Amino acid sequence: MLNPNFIIYHDLIGIYAFIKTKSKLNGIKFSPIGVVIDETRDMLITEKNDKIKKYIKKDYIFRFKIPNYENDEIYYYVEVAGNKLTGLPVNRLRSLKKKRRLIK
Repeated sequence: MLNPNFIIYHDLIGIYAFIKTKSKLNGIKFSPIGVVIDETRDMLITEKNDKIKKYIKKDYIFRFKIPNYENDEIYYYVEVAGNKLTGLPVNRLRSLKKKRRLIK
C-alpha cells in the first residue's frame, strides 16, 4: 500500500502521473503524462497511448494519482517537486531511515 505522506520514498513504477513545468508556474495546469513504467536517477519514463516519453525530474512538478485502498472510487492526488524525487528509489529509502535514526 502506498502512503501519500511517504510517496517520495516509494518506487513510482505503475503510478499514473501528471506534469507541470517549474519555469512557468502561473496559469499552467497539470497535463497527464501516463503511467510511470521506469525510473532512473534523473528521469521518469512514462507510457501513454503506446507512446513512451522521458521527463527529467528536476525540471518539473509531478502530481501522482494514488488509489485509496479503503474506497475504490476515491483517489489521492499528491504533488511533488521533481528535485525531491532525484536519485534512485533505493537511495531515497535509505535517506528516510537515516532521518528516523537522527530523530530518536
